[in-house]
Amino acid sequence: MEKLRPAALIFDMDGTLADSFAAITASLNHALTSLGFPAKDLHWVKYHVGHGAVQLVRAALGPDAPEETLHEVGQVFGEHYRATFLEATPPMPGAREVLAFVWEKTGGKVAVASNKYATLSQQWLEHWGLRSWVQVVVGPDTTGTRKPDGAFLQAALQALAVAPEDALYVGDMEVDVEAGRAAEVPVVGLAGPSRTANELWAAGALFVIEDLRQLPGLLREEGWGWDENQG
Repeated sequence: MEKLRPAALIFDMDGTLADSFAAITASLNHALTSLGFPAKDLHWVKYHVGHGAVQLVRAALGPDAPEETLHEVGQVFGEHYRATFLEATPPMPGAREVLAFVWEKTGGKVAVASNKYATLSQQWLEHWGLRSWVQVVVGPDTTGTRKPDGAFLQAALQALAVAPEDALYVGDMEVDVEAGRAAEVPVVGLAGPSRTANELWAAGALFVIEDLRQLPGLLREEGWGWDENQG
């Protein structure tokens, strides 16, 4: 039986391609403290980020916060983040090389699918010179849904013209694994600041790596059939 060779790679953004946590923490705490609420530490943000800005603010304020307060804090958070996140959000180590590698191996079938707005993901990719290696960018502003709903991955697959079983999704949280399961896309978990390898294995990731730079080796060596000589 021929070894599987993924026809497309889809990447999460925050914590996967982008080292986003410090910038998100700074903007969240700017909004919280400026409106009289206690700040959250970086560890808290690393654990709670991943479901989108609205859910992050809701988690920071608690379940009983009135909608008006949620809106006010969210608005301040969003304004501060949009003004500061580009310079404050470096790529994860190896992001450039990994994107270039999978772009070559898939003939350009590379996407970003995130709970971050696609407009912000596109700005970030362009700012750091990575946009040329990503064909498709989707987010809640393009699909109308958020992880763990699988619709945003299905939108990426449709744009790439690839079947779910012929793609891989790379993400750093259980919600990424859940979204992959919903869309029937295998998931490679990236352990790190937000989730441990054990947590990602337990969530159902097909493989788990602990550094994005390990992805090319996984694709070459772990049964995917991508050796150095394959174009």
